[in-house]
Amino acid sequence: DEARGEIICDANSYYITTCTQSSDFPVTAGTIQTTFGGKQDAVVFKLNKQLSSILWSTYLGGSDNDAGYALALDDSLNIYVTGGTRSSDYPSTAGAYHTTYQGGKADGYIAKIHHNGNVLMKSTFIGTSVYDQSYFVQLDRNSNVYVVGQTEGTMPVTSGVYSNANGKQF
Repeated sequence: DEARGEIICDANSYYITTCTQSSDFPVTAGTIQTTFGGKQDAVVFKLNKQLSSILWSTYLGGSDNDAGYALALDDSLNIYVTGGTRSSDYPSTAGAYHTTYQGGKADGYIAKIHHNGNVLMKSTFIGTSVYDQSYFVQLDRNSNVYVVGQTEGTMPVTSGVYSNANGKQF
């Protein structure tokens, strides 16, 4: 999925996520992951308003294929990124929804990155024991996180909300 990714902006900067198969992508010192992890990594980076310099840049991934598909910003300009991973060693954080790879061909993930790009504040796998991807992320005014993706499994559904039995979207 090399062509997926997203660009969003605030008043002063542009934020980008996508993926790379390059071990010499221009990452910056002091960020979450400065070395290429595997076959393909997600990348998340921030450019200045003039698009003349990278303010920070990081890989995000494990030892297999990883991709970044979408971004959202909270009120503190922390970055939420979502995508897909085939890496069982993708970096999750303690206390997350799923701290381990759920199995199958791929899992989705959601990560919260500090606005300076230097801390992985929260990161979770999202998926089932089969194929899953997470394609979109948004926040509401209370910073609740919403994701949209697809699955070949059965995602848990909150009681009382709309759902489509045997649907492959979540």
